[in-house]
Amino acid sequence: MDEDKKKKFLGLGVYTPVWLFYYYVSKQYDYVYRNNSSNYEAFVNLKRFGSFYFTGWNFTAQVYFLVIAIIHELSHLLGIPQNVSKYFGLIRHYLFTAIVFPCTMMVSFMFWGLYLIDRELVFPRSLDKFYPSWMTHSVHSFIILPIIAEINLPKEHGFEIIDFYHAVPVLTAFIISYEVSLITIYLVYGVWLYPIFKYLTWLQRLSFLIIVYSITVLLLYLGIFIQHLKKSKRVKFANTT
Repeated sequence: MDEDKKKKFLGLGVYTPVWLFYYYVSKQYDYVYRNNSSNYEAFVNLKRFGSFYFTGWNFTAQVYFLVIAIIHELSHLLGIPQNVSKYFGLIRHYLFTAIVFPCTMMVSFMFWGLYLIDRELVFPRSLDKFYPSWMTHSVHSFIILPIIAEINLPKEHGFEIIDFYHAVPVLTAFIISYEVSLITIYLVYGVWLYPIFKYLTWLQRLSFLIIVYSITVLLLYLGIFIQHLKKSKRVKFANTT
């Protein structure tokens, strides 16, 4: 087997088990919701509005990213026409750069940051009886691993990193869509998905959302910077061999 195919099998070897693990995690959440009828407010909100939490949006984005990445890796091994392979590659790179990297970093850092300050602001202690710690870590900690993998896995020849000014509109649309959904749920159902919003004024809430968006944009920039850094090292290594 030539070196290029070995590299592609490496990508499949990393992403396929991660996707299977994510599938298992999603089934475990379904199991928890089907087998618990607690009236505890935080659990009821998670059960009723689970798909509207930003953690869920990010998890879904990662699942789509993994599917596209696996298809893209397979396209090289199966000899799929180059234009089709490039199409999947473009979607993969856009999804990773514009959404997966910045949003995953935001979910992980924001969740654990608030958790350390006062976990009642983001994940009340009473929820521990419904969700074992490994499930909490699966959607707030483990999610960092696919990011590390994507940045370090070998890339195809001619790989181009998505430009910041092309990626930021995609990220902005994603974040604004979520924030509108968050506020709409409160206006319609009177429910703040994250307890921290209960303790803020409207000015503070809007300021908080703007700060979160700004930090996510900075994380987008950081992700692109790291990709360029890794690419320059690959080019330098290739030129010295």
